[in-house]
Amino acid sequence: MALKAKSKWGPYKKRGSSQGLGKAKEIIWLAQISQEFSKFTRFVVGDGDRIRFWEDLWWGDQPLGVQYPRLLSVVTDKNTPISSILGSTRPFSWNFNFCRNLSDSEIEDLEGLMRSLDRLHISRSVPDMRSWSLSPSELFTVKYFFLALSQFSDSPLVFPTKFVWNSQVPFKVKSFVWLVAHKKVNTNDLLQLRRPYKALSPDICKLCMKHGETVNHLFLHYSLMMGLWHKLFQLAKTDWVPPKSIFDMLSTNFNGFGSSKRGIVLWQAACIALMWVVWWERNARIF
Repeated sequence: MALKAKSKWGPYKKRGSSQGLGKAKEIIWLAQISQEFSKFTRFVVGDGDRIRFWEDLWWGDQPLGVQYPRLLSVVTDKNTPISSILGSTRPFSWNFNFCRNLSDSEIEDLEGLMRSLDRLHISRSVPDMRSWSLSPSELFTVKYFFLALSQFSDSPLVFPTKFVWNSQVPFKVKSFVWLVAHKKVNTNDLLQLRRPYKALSPDICKLCMKHGETVNHLFLHYSLMMGLWHKLFQLAKTDWVPPKSIFDMLSTNFNGFGSSKRGIVLWQAACIALMWVVWWERNARIF
């Protein structure tokens, strides 16, 4: 029976393993992307079945719940679609479903809202749609989304695609640098998160034997690595202040060996070589 159960269901896996953590991170990441995406879209009303009356941006420059917060506070269901509140024929039939009688000030807000929506047209034969506010054609393009994200101060730095993928190094090295910049390379701290039930012994950097091993420590803050970076910038005759993270390091255009094609190629190769060599040395000491 035990053998049959194993062959049918697969090997036993502990709860809370790395798969569960990975799924949770993926869901959080998708939610963040969806939130960023929604900032640049607005709804175009058709039949009103898919657009939330209070929460979605479809009338004016803000959601109606933001424009009329006093009305929103007394609504029974804040996720109600437009079609459940407004009838499709004129004059509109209204069904706001407030949880209590309105005060005088709330009645004034309601009258203003109803006057504002008098120009609204609902068509039962046309579904609701989204329009892309950043493009003149109102159609989504990756280009406009990328430019918008890169211009917002609260957005993360844009990954230096050309620095990595246009560099004159083997493809596996380019992939390695991409992993380093995104904290996906298997340093001890990441392995510990993936396998929390397997303690790493010892959980320290194999090069310095003092501090915990992270991407930023190994490729930037480790004393010997910091010395190598300083030496490289001295050769390039460039002033340098150590950044907070290796991502910041790669995202900054230092223009180390000049702006010529040869200078750019040499600078890319030198920076990537430092990270590649320290990774090889680290692995050699472990394995």
